[in-house]
Amino acid sequence: MGLRRRSREKAIQILYALEYAADWDWDFDECIKDYYSYFNLVTDMEDEETDFSNYLLYQVRNKREDIEKLIEKAAINWRIDRIAIIERNILRIAVAEFLDNDNGVPFKATINEAIDIAKKFGSKESASFVNGIVNKIADLLKIKDVKI
Repeated sequence: MGLRRRSREKAIQILYALEYAADWDWDFDECIKDYYSYFNLVTDMEDEETDFSNYLLYQVRNKREDIEKLIEKAAINWRIDRIAIIERNILRIAVAEFLDNDNGVPFKATINEAIDIAKKFGSKESASFVNGIVNKIADLLKIKDVKI
């Protein structure tokens, strides 16, 4: 498993924990530090992996409103709070990457990663759901040639 995949998975797990046990108004830095500490990840993670996980987490936190509007627009008739927590956070991470083209991640890689992570952490239908939503968001953002 590549460094970016591990980073995305850690970021999704942290977002899941934040949503499940806390709220977005908590001290975000403390929540991240507590997660790494609890799972003894600080010393196990390479600096680059930690940096990319944190980058994704802060992108989601700082652009959450815009990200969720895009998800709801793409997920016709689905409010964000009706989407399962794991899929919601996979989508948040993918859209955060879409919105920041400076991260050097090709759009197709972002979509493939979202689908693969949905297969790993979600239900049987998660990958198809995530695939449909991220492709619709790519259309909304007018990102060309990314259909998966």
